[in-house]
Amino acid sequence: MKLRRYHGAMLAAVGLLSLSVFLPAAGAAGDTTRYVSPSGVDNPTCSKSNPCKHVQQAVNVASPGDTVSLAKGTYVEQVSIAKDLTLTGAGSGATTISTPAVLVPDSEGYLNIVEINNGASVRMSQLAVAGPGPGTCGSIDRGISVIGGASLAITQAAVSDIRDNPRSECNNGFDVGAGTQHNGQLGWGNPEIGHLTIDHTTLTGYQRAAVFVVGDGTTGQIDHNTIKGTPCTFPCNGPGGIGVFSGASATIDHNTISDNQCNDPTLPCGPDWFNDAQSWGILMIGAASSTVVSHNTLNANDAGIYTDTGVTIDHNVVASRWFGILTDFGNTAQVDHNSTTGGIYGIYEFGGTGTFSHNSASGSSGADLWWDGTGTPSFSDNSCGTASPSKAIWGCH
Repeated sequence: MKLRRYHGAMLAAVGLLSLSVFLPAAGAAGDTTRYVSPSGVDNPTCSKSNPCKHVQQAVNVASPGDTVSLAKGTYVEQVSIAKDLTLTGAGSGATTISTPAVLVPDSEGYLNIVEINNGASVRMSQLAVAGPGPGTCGSIDRGISVIGGASLAITQAAVSDIRDNPRSECNNGFDVGAGTQHNGQLGWGNPEIGHLTIDHTTLTGYQRAAVFVVGDGTTGQIDHNTIKGTPCTFPCNGPGGIGVFSGASATIDHNTISDNQCNDPTLPCGPDWFNDAQSWGILMIGAASSTVVSHNTLNANDAGIYTDTGVTIDHNVVASRWFGILTDFGNTAQVDHNSTTGGIYGIYEFGGTGTFSHNSASGSSGADLWWDGTGTPSFSDNSCGTASPSKAIWGCH
């Protein structure tokens, strides 16, 4: 989707706390493990000798603090969790929770595979959550949804193919989402917050975005993940990597994000910032100023990193198709020690008051470093081949 257009169309369809916020509490002193197996039969104990067949049954009978152990296999069901639990599988390539033929809407009207709600603190590892949705436009919203003040820590996992079937141009299909926001921004109904920690997880095949956090009070710790989009042709709406919106706060570090490209000629997709549509690697619209984007590697995205607020962007390596790092009107971003190569623009500053220092940009066909001449940004000690209005203004050597 066109980045500037995202303020309207995307948000209509769809602003850091301490680390302790993200890590779920141990819950009650439960030490019971509930077992699930494709060959099991649902029962009141879900014991090792008598496992249940469905994940939801094990969740229902578990006490706060319990562990739910999923054997190798595929579990075709929706799962709703409203208590402190640990879910563990036999490996992200061995244990999968996948979309049933009918998805039932949650209390906010979303169609999800897994939902964490009611203030629950949940850990998930060694499993996969997979789509696609059961139908065309609007058939699935999120693979995993974290709302109602709940917290999720997910590691060594996979989320894939959260999309319509076949893939559509509609504004749904998010691998993992935390929070909602009313007034037409990424949701409807009551505003909800969520807290998400996601690391060493692979996210692929999403229709709209891999990960997003949205709304005042919602937080995200997103690190050491592999995020790979599916360059879209007709019909499509342009996939995106990580999004931080409407007052949410996030730390985004050491992720590899690639292949978020819009190739639909009917939109049109293209490099014209004002008239074309672009896909993105990391998109921050109204993100809290505590948001930090650091030490990420972004390759083959239309646009690498975008912000319109005062976030910190440092030590990222970006090789984008069109734009490397974009800082939009009114931003107060701190952009330093980043490296961009290729594309049309390396770093593109538009009407802000941010600080740009010790960045390196090369190989851009338009300008390695570009400023439109409005606002009062600060430039110093950058390295570039070309710059506009001049290399001297950018402090480029």
